[in-house]
Amino acid sequence: MYDYKAMSVFASVVAQGSMQGAADKLSMTPSAVTQSIQKLENQLQIKLLNRTTRKLSLTEAGEVFYQHVQQMQQSAENAIKSVELLRSQPFGQLNIACVTGLMDSLLINMFKSVLDSHPEFHLNLHFEDKITDLLEQRIDISLRSGIGVLTDNMIARHIYDFEWVVVGHRDYFAEKEIPATLDELAKLDWISFSNARFTSLPFKQGEQQQEIFPDYRIHCNSLYASRRLTMSGLGVSIQPAVDVEKALASGELVRIFCDWQLPPVPLYLVTLQRVQSEKVRIACELITHYFEHLKK
Repeated sequence: MYDYKAMSVFASVVAQGSMQGAADKLSMTPSAVTQSIQKLENQLQIKLLNRTTRKLSLTEAGEVFYQHVQQMQQSAENAIKSVELLRSQPFGQLNIACVTGLMDSLLINMFKSVLDSHPEFHLNLHFEDKITDLLEQRIDISLRSGIGVLTDNMIARHIYDFEWVVVGHRDYFAEKEIPATLDELAKLDWISFSNARFTSLPFKQGEQQQEIFPDYRIHCNSLYASRRLTMSGLGVSIQPAVDVEKALASGELVRIFCDWQLPPVPLYLVTLQRVQSEKVRIACELITHYFEHLKK
């Protein structure tokens, strides 16, 4: 009988692009991963992977085999989900993909009661600002923000609109004068978070509109990272108002050009299936409740 666990290990090696990556993903040692692949190749009596010191590549047989193993994994996952739908209590692992701006929000606290009440329930959070492939990464729920982030096969619910504000640390403005015009604002030390949408900033005040092109001096790969750098006094950035509310109230952060507004950014709760397991249903309710509370 063929080793289905070894097939799963093989699929993970291909998906991660390395033995080490698969080992980290599966909580195995690299040697155990290598042994699984060797065992599978011995059973099949054919080579599946070309291995060099630098990279892995699929053989012709490996490419064909990988396509079927992917289908096998999807079928297994569908089988588990079909059973979950019959369970009245949340169990198993729930995978949620969130934008990094939510890392220090109170959203995650909403799950404490579920985690405390159901020991078989596990929460796996993916904080990334780039769009995550829900099917490939096996994401149950994704919180996506922005325009053009949805596809036809998704079940999406608009749950919030982020208001953006321009902020800087009080120490930064102790050394720099607060600009009097938007043109002067563009010349400050700006911190970006690798989002092409904000290459320019279209401000609006009543009937007046003005677009500026910030001088981004520091670039980072996440909104959360840009916030931490801003808190360190390295420059100014745009942030969701709800995420910097406490820092503004304490005076640690200073908001400038309060009379000018940036376009709001919509947030969507996204799933791939309309009929949900109990754990997904409960999570969707908690997330929706959290953002409804923010609107009040």
